[in-house]
Amino acid sequence: MAVHPKISIFGLVLGAIVAFGLALFVLGRMTVGANLPEMLIGVGVGLGIVGAIGVALLKHLPGSSQMNGMFLHHSQPSEDGYVSALARADLVGKSGVAASELRPAGMAVVDGERVDVITEGDWMKAGTPVTVVKAEAMRLVVRRAPQLNA
Repeated sequence: MAVHPKISIFGLVLGAIVAFGLALFVLGRMTVGANLPEMLIGVGVGLGIVGAIGVALLKHLPGSSQMNGMFLHHSQPSEDGYVSALARADLVGKSGVAASELRPAGMAVVDGERVDVITEGDWMKAGTPVTVVKAEAMRLVVRRAPQLNA
C-alpha cells in the first residue's frame, strides 16, 4: 500500500507540534522546580497517549471516507497484461541517423521519426548512420550501420 506525500507532510507537521509541546512541558516543569522522575513519568505518559492515538489513526484512516483517494489500493502488474508502453517492433531493422551524440543514449531520426535510442555501449557522433537492432518498450537499441562503399 503506497502512501500519499501529503500524509508524510502531515506527519512531519504533527511530529513537530508534539515535539514542541513536549519541550514546553519539560521547560515548564523545570521552572517550577519539579523533580526529574515526575517529569519523566509525565513525558512517558504523554508519549504513550500520542502513540495510542497514532495507532488508532493508522487503523482507522485507511478505510475511512475522509481519506478516500490518499491510499493506492490497487495495482496494474505487467503479468496481467498492463503495459505502460508498447515496444516499437516496427522500427527493428530500419536505418536512421543519430540526431545527437549517442553516449550511449541520445536521439536519432529513424524512418522519419525522432526517437530516443541507446547504443550497445558505443559512443557515436551526431550524423552517424545507425540501425535499430532491438526494441524493448520505450527503449530502442541501435548500432552503427555498416558503411556502403560505392
